[in-house]
Amino acid sequence: MANSRYKRLSDYTCTPHDVINHAQTIAGCGYSISLDVALKCICQNPSYSCAISMSSHETWSDYIAKWTTKYINGYQNRCSERVSNPIGTKHDNILDDIIISSISKLTSSEIEQIKFAHRLSMSAENIGGALLEEYLSEELIQYKWHCCWGETLKSIDFCNENGKLLQIKNSDNSENSSSQAVRNGTAIMKWFRRHAKKGTTNWDALNTLLNITDLNKTLSEAKYKAFVKRVLVSNPDALFIEGDNVWQ
Repeated sequence: MANSRYKRLSDYTCTPHDVINHAQTIAGCGYSISLDVALKCICQNPSYSCAISMSSHETWSDYIAKWTTKYINGYQNRCSERVSNPIGTKHDNILDDIIISSISKLTSSEIEQIKFAHRLSMSAENIGGALLEEYLSEELIQYKWHCCWGETLKSIDFCNENGKLLQIKNSDNSENSSSQAVRNGTAIMKWFRRHAKKGTTNWDALNTLLNITDLNKTLSEAKYKAFVKRVLVSNPDALFIEGDNVWQ
């Protein structure tokens, strides 16, 4: 896009009323309570909105049109509905030589299995965050937490109807400097699912953070695993599997 740069809602002057009305027009029947909550969040805190490439002649209405489309596309492309893209890189054959040089008893067939298992794990890791996001979106909506689909809020994954904000991570070692910076001086809550070094999970902390006390409704790794299985069984295309794999 010629003469374009990334902008947020905070770069424009507009009223919440105009923003919401325009988003409703753009979304049509796709306008939901969750979209409304996320939209009101960026109206209240425009700097929390995601950065979108905008040309110099585009206005706030163009930004909101793109933001709304980005949100809806994120929702429609959730794991239970998506067809995941192939892994973008080819296998580096030197890895086979490194492994066979260290474990010489491995056969060519075993090396092939290792190669495909590694790439399959990469494919699974690529959708891990999206699966966690969708699981929580199903479970937390009863507590008025709504998913910010399509990464439409900067480093914020869920917003509550009462104005609270929540950032989630799959692991305690996966936070980048950008997501750390956005929380400085803010009331954004943070939770991670897994202790990377210990290999244990952290669901009790989320139940406590969100005040989920009903034992029948508490979140757990077992319930999350059941969700993952349900999604992958109903939508096998959510996980990309190479067609020439050794397990066909």
